[in-house]
Amino acid sequence: MMQHAVKLKLNLFVTLWCCATAVSGQVVPSGMEGELEAKLWEAIGGKGNWQNARYFMFSCTGGKHSFAQGERRYLWDKQTGNCRFDGMTTDDETVTALFNIGTSKGTVYINNTKLENPRTTDDIVAEIKEEFDRDAQLLFLPTILEGSQASYKITGEKLIGSQRLTVINIENKRTSFETAVAGRLYVDSQTGRVLQWWPANGTVGFSVGDYKAIGSGLILPTRFSSNDTATSITYPIAAALVHIEGQKFSRP
Repeated sequence: MMQHAVKLKLNLFVTLWCCATAVSGQVVPSGMEGELEAKLWEAIGGKGNWQNARYFMFSCTGGKHSFAQGERRYLWDKQTGNCRFDGMTTDDETVTALFNIGTSKGTVYINNTKLENPRTTDDIVAEIKEEFDRDAQLLFLPTILEGSQASYKITGEKLIGSQRLTVINIENKRTSFETAVAGRLYVDSQTGRVLQWWPANGTVGFSVGDYKAIGSGLILPTRFSSNDTATSITYPIAAALVHIEGQKFSRP
C-alpha cells in the first residue's frame, strides 16, 4: 500500500513537472543539442563576448524594403535599446530616426528638419523599426539561441554539395534585438557556423557567408544570398564599438 502511494506521488510529480515545462514554453536541449549550441557560440567568438559587447554600428544594402532605399545605416546600444537610423527615403529625402527598439518611440528628422507631427513621427518610427528588425535578424542570426524564450530542436541532417549540415528548428519569442524569430538553421556541425537560413514566415531561404571579425572578439556573417536577388542582403559595415558618443542618439 505504501509503495503504491509513493508511486502515485512520483507520477504526480512527473506530470506536474511536464506541465510546468510546457507552460513555460522552454525546451531543455539534449546532450547533442547542447553541444551544437556551444559550437554555435564558439563560432562567433563566444557567448561571453556577445553578452559583453554593447555598441554596434552596421549598414546594409539590398532586400525588399518599402521605406528606405540604398544603404541603410544603424547605431545600436544593445544595453539600452537606443538606436539611430540614417538613410534615404523612396522620395529621395534624407531621414534620421532616433528611437528605442523596445518602446518604438523616438524623433524623426527629414532633410535635417525635425518632424513636429506626433502621428507622422510614430508612423515613420514604426516603419524604421520594422527595417531594423529585418536587418538585425540576419546580421545577428547566430545569436538567436540566446534568452529564456528560445526553444530549438535538431531535426536531422542534409547533404549540400560535399557538406553535411545539421538542421535545427528554432523559435525565439524575444531576442536581444527585441524581435521574434522562427525558422530553420543549417549548421556545419564541425565549425558551428550557420550556412543556411530559412525563415518560417517566408518562402525564401538564404545562403549565409562572408563571416568577418567585427571587433570585441566577435565574428558575424555579412552576406545573405538567395535565389531571388531582390531579397539578398549584404552588410558593408559591421562593427562592435567600445564607445559611442551619447549625442548620436539624441541629435541628427
